[in-house]
Amino acid sequence: MTRRGGVGHGMIWPVLLQFPDPVITATTKGWRVAEPLPAQQVRRDRPALAHLPLSWPLATLDGSALRHNIESVARLCAASGVEIAPHLKTTMAPLVLQAQLAAGAWGATVATPAQARTALSWGTRQVLLANELVDAGDAADLLERVASGPEGTQLWCYVDSPVGVDLLAREATGRGERLGVLVELGVPGRRTGVRTVVDAVALARAAQAAGLRVLGVAGYEGSVTGTTRPDDLARVGEYLRALRQVADELVTGGLLADPGAPVVISAGGSSFVDVVLDVLPGPLPGGAPVRVVLRSGAYVAHDHGLYSRTDPWSRIPGSARLRPAVQVLGQVLSVPEPGLALIGVGRRDVPFDQDLPVPLLVHPRANGRRTPRQAAGRSVELNDQHLYLRDEPDLVPGDLLALGISHPCTLFDKWRVLPLVEGDRVVDLVETYF
Repeated sequence: MTRRGGVGHGMIWPVLLQFPDPVITATTKGWRVAEPLPAQQVRRDRPALAHLPLSWPLATLDGSALRHNIESVARLCAASGVEIAPHLKTTMAPLVLQAQLAAGAWGATVATPAQARTALSWGTRQVLLANELVDAGDAADLLERVASGPEGTQLWCYVDSPVGVDLLAREATGRGERLGVLVELGVPGRRTGVRTVVDAVALARAAQAAGLRVLGVAGYEGSVTGTTRPDDLARVGEYLRALRQVADELVTGGLLADPGAPVVISAGGSSFVDVVLDVLPGPLPGGAPVRVVLRSGAYVAHDHGLYSRTDPWSRIPGSARLRPAVQVLGQVLSVPEPGLALIGVGRRDVPFDQDLPVPLLVHPRANGRRTPRQAAGRSVELNDQHLYLRDEPDLVPGDLLALGISHPCTLFDKWRVLPLVEGDRVVDLVETYF
């Protein structure tokens, strides 16, 4: 069951997590194997992608791009004096999380109790549930798992209501020493979180009185805006300064579980990490130290759409640009009329909540043609099983189209196993646990 560390060729790290080795079977999407194909065999043989028994569509991961993204963000966090707990909701892939932990990540962020259980089952020691925990059964279950886990296991979660505080206090009785709570500050009209600094401090006071370990404050700056115009970036900055104000009042009010420890301030960081790093780090007005924990998740795979447009890493001097690590290969099914091709890729295969897929390369396969070329067409519509491609010349049924995606957080849930490629070779299999 134990997997060795690493993502791709030349990157072997110590084993950090435990999870089953994936096996390709006849029912695995994107493959048509006659016999089971274990990941161990793939790692040993490093077969060429073109020589494998593949079926279309197929999503692939670029190992070089994954490593670049993981290491680039790890270096930036270290240089900025902040920590990162990558959001597992993006990939739910233990092999990817293992690489992030080996590169220095503090732990894993999750969105649901189910994701938290999954992360803990792999042996993840630090889990940040970036959400409210308001079901007594889930709270009891997670607290028991954390209490019985190895030394150093801990769970952080959000609170934004007296109801949540009371529930956690009841369930944490006798087993709450490994539970930490962060008061969530939200945005009016948007997602969870108390709406004002005053309410945040009052809730922290109630949590402390109930016996909970208050560690700091958290929020999601992406709720402020979805664009990067100067006035929107300024609004994000104002919200982040409100997080610091809450943190300052937690310190001065004596509301932290450990008054000698830095107060935690946690932010998302996927689209506005440049603003986060500009505003959040540094001592509070009274000199109290701050512990900034980012929860960025999409950076690991990046994309050709949403995050390419909003890419905050490119706005940070000296920071390396992230690289898209995902491609989806789809086959041309039909060219029923001039200027229109139907590709065998649909809503079950690619994200469509932000943008349609981005045509990248055409791989001719008919009549012995093999040389790939840059795609010139555009995606115009997506059905359950069909992508409408306009204005791509010289396509014939059977050709392959390589597509970039937009918003990786809604890609991985559509694939149980993805081949990890280095150049034209498959070097491992990445399994997801949605």
